[in-house]
Amino acid sequence: MEKYKFNKEKLEFVEVRRGFKWWCRKIFQYLLASILLAVLYYCIFALVVSTDAERKLARENRIMAEEYEKLSQKLEVLDNTVSNLKLKDREIYRSIFNADPLIVSLINQSSPLLENIDTTKDEMIVSRSREMLEFMQYNASDVKAVFEDIASECEYLGKSVAYIPSVVPLKDFSVGQTGASVGKKINPFYKTVVEHDGIDLLGAVGTDVFAAADGVVVESVRSKRGRGNSVTIDHKNGYRTTYSHLGDVLVRKGKSVSRGEVIGRIGLSGMSFAPHLHYKVTYNGKTVDPRNYFFADITPEQFREIIAISSNTGQSLD
Repeated sequence: MEKYKFNKEKLEFVEVRRGFKWWCRKIFQYLLASILLAVLYYCIFALVVSTDAERKLARENRIMAEEYEKLSQKLEVLDNTVSNLKLKDREIYRSIFNADPLIVSLINQSSPLLENIDTTKDEMIVSRSREMLEFMQYNASDVKAVFEDIASECEYLGKSVAYIPSVVPLKDFSVGQTGASVGKKINPFYKTVVEHDGIDLLGAVGTDVFAAADGVVVESVRSKRGRGNSVTIDHKNGYRTTYSHLGDVLVRKGKSVSRGEVIGRIGLSGMSFAPHLHYKVTYNGKTVDPRNYFFADITPEQFREIIAISSNTGQSLD
């Protein structure tokens, strides 16, 4: 098919002659378009249609992923089991030898050397043994220092334990004599909630009251108001104990007293609703719970009963 072009000068159609370059360009365009269409068809086919090999590989990948998940779970279980076995091993060692397995840890640290001891040079074995010996001597010196500190502390406590108020300051005390302890309690006279700073220990009038620890009497008060007749003892270590609502006061200010020494007797002095001893303990000026300082005089079962009774008693006796 010939191609014609309109010539404006001659006002007529002129035949256009096509040269070699034109035909080459045209052929190149057709080839390029064919290649691009082939690539496009291949991509569409590859995305939509899977070959047998691809389907097989995808199935194998899924199986391997599932197996990997199962193996990971088994590995986690094994790690936990090994950790538990290590803990049990240490507990067994402690229960038998009453100490941490230090030597076992040292042996474990040097296990490569021990495993290859047949091929290890003598110099290396001697060097490693010397390091272990120095390490053990260093720890032994630390242990010796700890024992020396413990001995020193025990010596100090042996001298100072008599100054810690660690007994119930009533003769023939029984758990049933427990009243309200420290905390917010109802005042028996005004029926209002007030802060109770000691523990009420019930007893008959005339029952002996004795010092809870060694010390010096710093207050010996006789009064018909407030806490009534009372005695305060300084135990020289930050502790002070106060014994209130006494009937008889048997010590004077400045007197040195020993644990178990009678300092007064239960009475009904001051604002007391019934015969009892109001027992107060302070440490460095702060009120503490006296129940926690009966440990040298009662059993654990009695302590639990005292805690239960005093906690459930909502009204004090003063």
